[in-house]
Amino acid sequence: MGVSRAEPSGTSVEVEFQVRDRDLFFVRASGEASCRVALAEMVHRSDGRLLEYFTVEGTTRERVLTAAGKAAAIDDARAIREDGDEGLYEFVVAGPCIGGTLADVGALIREVVAVDGVGRVVAEVPPHADTRQVAETVADRHDAELIARRQRDRVAPEFTGRAFRATLADALTDRQLEALRTAYVSDYFAWPRGSTAEECADALGISQPTFTQHLRAAQEKLSATLFDAATVGEDFDDNWVTVRSDHTNEHH
Repeated sequence: MGVSRAEPSGTSVEVEFQVRDRDLFFVRASGEASCRVALAEMVHRSDGRLLEYFTVEGTTRERVLTAAGKAAAIDDARAIREDGDEGLYEFVVAGPCIGGTLADVGALIREVVAVDGVGRVVAEVPPHADTRQVAETVADRHDAELIARRQRDRVAPEFTGRAFRATLADALTDRQLEALRTAYVSDYFAWPRGSTAEECADALGISQPTFTQHLRAAQEKLSATLFDAATVGEDFDDNWVTVRSDHTNEHH
């Protein structure tokens, strides 16, 4: 594939794949429903399964949920909100998943989208990871072709949005971070709420009191971290989510 193992210190590599693996739900659903499916967020559940949120454009709720019901990799699915011909959906994934593949090899997801049965996946390979291994693993596990590779300078000033986000995340336990991320993406903080505490808890496979406990602890820790960091200044960028879509950049 012409991918070098060694990269200059302090640089990362952005890799782009074209994916036609019909075992991947987002690829198959986009083809069957002639629509656009884009990953908005991914949460690792404590039981090892993934909780994935996709925006779907150009089809109906019924077709999306019917396709999910037929997919062996999807354990559960629900619609969170609809706005015209676009909807946000939540899926509990236990089968093949390109996000899981990228996580296994240390790559960071930047974009996952499929239109009419053809997927596009963009990931960032940090300096400590093996770019060749990432490319070969994705190609081996999925019907994927590496179509682009771009070297990127890693700009890392002391206080960037990513660094600030990492500081906030480090203040939380894994379970607290799961609860907070799920609540945010599920529109739990929106008004009117897009999801209840019970629905968020079900998505994570935990009880509602446990979800509420984790969420409240996370909010308290984030508030303390945020206000303690007030002297940092206002030089933070907007890199608050790894996977970006229109709805994830709208802060409630």
